[in-house]
Amino acid sequence: MVAERQGAGDMKRHKEGPSPYALSAFLAVSGGVLAVVVCVFALRELIVPRTQVWTVWTTTALVMLSLLAIVLWVAGAWIASRMHRKLRDRVHTFFTPGERARVLEAVSSFESRTSGEIRVHLAEHSMGDPTRAAVKAFERLGMTGTREHNGVLFFVSVRDRRVAVIGDAGIHEKVSKGFWAEVVRAIETPLSEGRYADGLVAGIEMAGSRLAEHFPHRQGDTNELPDSISDDT
Repeated sequence: MVAERQGAGDMKRHKEGPSPYALSAFLAVSGGVLAVVVCVFALRELIVPRTQVWTVWTTTALVMLSLLAIVLWVAGAWIASRMHRKLRDRVHTFFTPGERARVLEAVSSFESRTSGEIRVHLAEHSMGDPTRAAVKAFERLGMTGTREHNGVLFFVSVRDRRVAVIGDAGIHEKVSKGFWAEVVRAIETPLSEGRYADGLVAGIEMAGSRLAEHFPHRQGDTNELPDSISDDT
């Protein structure tokens, strides 16, 4: 059963200008509209009985429109991709490869010292309540099924810039009431400065130390859950 207590907090939001996203959407939609127009004319030529000659000019115009549609769509997708990488507002752009490796290394390091399970989960958004979303993710990821009920989940709502930490009943019974809030506070400052890996590693170190204290690694302990960073994609 999921522990009765958890911590949640907000990260500093990046200032997002709407114009790049609006431009990428405009280009992609324009490309889509042109593609539809080309398809309509091409289908008309195939389905409707010919009443006039399909001229070279018409063929050339449709080919050019097709190329323009592709260029517009690709340009829109490229601009959107660059913005997501810059703002890091999607689960696949939130961590750089180096940051992801650091977080996984921190998880692996502490799990070698404890029978507890630490996981990090990235969600696109939390639908308003990161704690509730984190509890659902905790259950969906199978973290309620550990032998000693000592799993800890670090839940990050990427687009909302919010974080929650969920501990199962076994670890919750052994820590103070304010422990999870302390873990969240340790994460928040680095995160607010854009140091996402530093924030998660700080939280993992705090929770991992407590897990190692109350649930030390014993001979025969097995890794009950994957150590990978999960997400909603």
